[in-house]
Amino acid sequence: GASTLRSSDLHRSPMVYLEDFEEFQAAAQALFAQAPLRTRYLIKYRHTDSQSILKVTNDRVCLKYKTDQIADLKRIEQFSQAFARWMVTKNLDDINLPDAELEDAKQAAKPEAKRKRRKG
Repeated sequence: GASTLRSSDLHRSPMVYLEDFEEFQAAAQALFAQAPLRTRYLIKYRHTDSQSILKVTNDRVCLKYKTDQIADLKRIEQFSQAFARWMVTKNLDDINLPDAELEDAKQAAKPEAKRKRRKG
């Protein structure tokens, strides 16, 4: 018969805090590839201790990464963009390839150099 998910099962899912961001990103990508329709991503910011907590879960496995470093914000932004790309990709085999549309949009968004006018 079909197995049903009980609320008690949610509390038994292994939660893994990863110390290394690259390791977290690779594990999150692998988790997403296993169950793309069940995997979700959450960012939480705790103002009390200035911590950002990233969580990726499919209700069976829960991966977490915690940081209080400002320098990690760029990595978090890039990971969020990557996760969004994974969610809309049609072919999971192409999950590691750069998104041509995104690269074109980044180039288009770059400000052009302004020319200075001389008075006179």
